[in-house]
Order: sequence, then structure tokens, then C-alpha cells
Amino acid sequence: MSAIEALRKSLSASSEDASSEDKKKMAVEAITKILDALGRGVAPFGEWEQRCLGAAIIALRSSKFDEARSFARRAIWPEENRRNSGVARFPLRPGMLSLAELAHELETARKLPPRGKPRTVE
Repeated sequence: MSAIEALRKSLSASSEDASSEDKKKMAVEAITKILDALGRGVAPFGEWEQRCLGAAIIALRSSKFDEARSFARRAIWPEENRRNSGVARFPLRPGMLSLAELAHELETARKLPPRGKPRTVE
């Protein structure tokens, strides 16, 4: 099994019965693993991956954790599955073009409280 296939398999667990906090953790873990793998050269990093990961981080910011995980996983889809995806409608976003920028945006999004809950002052 190739490294990319092993990564795909490691991210295939269902989040159906998970709590919101667990779904957030799963989404952050998926995005983190994919960023790390792309940084190691497991798969090429191009426009497709930028769009998928950017969309994943935006969904994470909006507390749409299942959607965030789904977008992240699309970044490592096989080439033959990419042509019919709606990912092309997501524009490339300034500040989310490189792996380092995406990692920074992920860290910022990870720290945000869930939407709909009041923010607490520490």
C-alpha cells in the first residue's frame, strides 16, 4: 500500500455518532495529517489541494466539522475522481496558497470557539 493510500485509509473512520467536539478534533486531525503528508511530498501540492484545504479551513471556522473533514479528504482523492467535483468553484484564497499559510490558518481556526456559543474572556 502506498503512503497516499495509507493516508486515505487512516482518514476513513465515520464521525456519524461523534460529539461536536470530537468531530472538530477529527477535522483538525485530517487537515493536519494531509498538510504534513503534502509537505513530505507524499502527493503533489497544487491548485486542487489549495482549494480543498482552503475550503476545509473555512468550513472549520464555520463549525461545519463534517464538511471540513470532507473537503480535506478530497485533497488526496485519486486524479480520476477529481473532474466531477464542485471543488473548482472554491476560489484560491490569498493567505491560503502555500502549505505554511494553510497551516497558520488551520491553527487560527482550531482556536476559534464553536459558532453559536458565546465567547468567554480569559
